[in-house]
Formats: sequence, C-alpha cells, structure tokens
Amino acid sequence: MNHPYHLPRSPADAPTRPPRHRLVTACSSLVMLVVLVSLLVSCENRPSGAAGSNRTEPDKVTLTLDWYPNADHAGVYLAQERGFFEDENLEVEIQQPSDPSAVLQLVAAGRSEFGISYENEVTNAAARDIPVQSVMAIMQEPLNSIIALKESGINGPEDLAGKKIGYAGQSFGTAVIDTVLREAGADPASVEKINVGYDLRPALTSKRVDAIVDAYWNIEAVELKGEGFETNVIRLPEVGVPNYNELLVATSDGYARENPLMVRRFVNALVKGHEAALENPEAARDALLAANEELDPEVARETLELTVPIFGSGAGPVGFQDPEEWEAYVSWAVENGVLEKKVDVGDAMTNEFLPEG
Repeated sequence: MNHPYHLPRSPADAPTRPPRHRLVTACSSLVMLVVLVSLLVSCENRPSGAAGSNRTEPDKVTLTLDWYPNADHAGVYLAQERGFFEDENLEVEIQQPSDPSAVLQLVAAGRSEFGISYENEVTNAAARDIPVQSVMAIMQEPLNSIIALKESGINGPEDLAGKKIGYAGQSFGTAVIDTVLREAGADPASVEKINVGYDLRPALTSKRVDAIVDAYWNIEAVELKGEGFETNVIRLPEVGVPNYNELLVATSDGYARENPLMVRRFVNALVKGHEAALENPEAARDALLAANEELDPEVARETLELTVPIFGSGAGPVGFQDPEEWEAYVSWAVENGVLEKKVDVGDAMTNEFLPEG
C-alpha cells in the first residue's frame, strides 16, 4: 500500500468585475447600477461556505484516490457527507484509480484536478520535472512499515539479518531495508530482498518471505490479524528512516497557478473533514462505510482507531507539511538512491492553501 504503488476545466475562481461605467444622473439608472455592482461584489467576495439563492452552479472537480477506499480516506468521505465541499460550492467526484501508479500523471495532465499520493511520489515527480505539487498532508507520518509474522521470531530490526524480505519492487523499499539494517548494526547484504510486486500479504502468509516492507501498519497489519495471523510491526521513524508525510493531496502547478481560490476552497473543505474525523471517529467510520458498502465494518473500525489520530499528529495543524521534514526526507532519499537528484522542496510542496489561523 505505499503503497505497492509508491511510485503520480479550469472554471473561474470568481466572477470578473466588469469595467466601471460612467454614472448617469437619472435616479433609476443609478439605482440599477448600485444593485448590479452590489451583486457582483457579493459574488466576487463570497466568503468560504456562503449559502444563498444567488449561488452559482457548483464548480466540478475530481479527486483520484491513491488506492481502494479505506480508513486513510475517512476524512475525505466525512467532508463529503457533512457537506463541507457543498459549503465551498464544489461538486467533488471521488474516484478510484484504474492504475494507482499513474495518479500524478493524471493530475499533471489535467485529467484529475486533485489526487492523493505520497511524499515519495511527489518528490520523484519533482526530480523528473513533472509539474505537480502537494497542497495538503493527509497523513503526517509514515504508515509504511516492516511486518513479520510473530512466529518468525523477528521482533526488531536486528532480527532481520539473514532473512528474506519482500518488497513491492521499487527503490524506496530497498532503501528502507538497507537503512533499517545499518541502524541496527547489521549488514544490508546479509538479507535477501525479494521483489514480490503487489502480493505482499500472500508472500508473507505463504512464508515465501520472512518479512515485508511497503505494507501499512494501520491497514495490512489489521487485515492480517483478521485472517488469523499474529504479527510484529516495525515502524520506520523508530528505526532510522526520517519522518515524512505518507499521504498527501496533490494538484498540478498550472491548476494551482490558474485557480488558487478553487484549490483553497477544496483544501479548506478537506481540512474540515479531517478535523471532524478527529473530533468524531465514529462519524468518520460511518461516512466511509456508507459510501463504500463493500468494506468490512469490523476491519474499518479497527483500522480507523489506528488511523484517525494520524490526521493531526504533525508539528502543525491538520494538513500542515513541515518543510524541514521534507528537506530531511529528500536528503535521505538522495543518499539512498530513491531520488536521482536533490529537489527544491519549495517546488514540491506548499502550505499556502491551508486555512489561515
């Protein structure tokens, strides 16, 4: 779930005020002009969440998820259910990706105004000059982890030496393995790294591998428990991998430049959804299940108990992205071959669209 897929309409934000015309002396004309200007100013400066009979048709945007709907997206669905997008005069289509590895490409090409992706993916996009940027963090810390069956005897990073470790096929996974082993004082060359693609859980439960990386401690570990497997989980920030935002919301540079108010309205609604989830996790669970009836209610409950606190676990408010943490992650990624070159963090992320205060 980093998933294995770690890798990526321009409606006007506000009406344009027409040129001011010369005032005429006729009283009736003056009244009509005052009314017209008042209406235009009202529309142009309509505050976030304003309602009323004069509201225009909602602006339609698409949000493409990173993966199938799960607890990570509870704040999105709660924002939808509570009407926070509607308050911003937005009609948001939430869609699953047909190819999760191509979310940022969809965003860059303008086929989806917004997409949920990963810090790893956005920084890689920046290194390849793909014009996308992160405008909000959803998960302010890593969900990616190393998971082993309890019966394997792998209780900590030092126990990984000499084992077979499955990963999803990308350099991020191998960099994590190497970092964790070095921090534990073990030789990275002592382990056998096996590319299992997207079949992380089956590779572990069939004992093809002794442990897996690229799996989420709040999702796969819970699903394994539901299948009857006890696990040990090694969380990355505890074993040498720098903190980073696991999930974030990205848009294209062009869309943000041409539609800044649209982006701000969208982010404002999402922040409210995640704040509401923190205040009422059960409501977030209910919203997720109501929109996705195929999900297992018990798994949703357990995963949400672990997930919701991460919506607000960072140094700043909900949605905040710490530039210093991004810098530390980029340095680590370059040193470990995840990024082909150092990128300017300011080109890859911004907090400018978050609600003020």
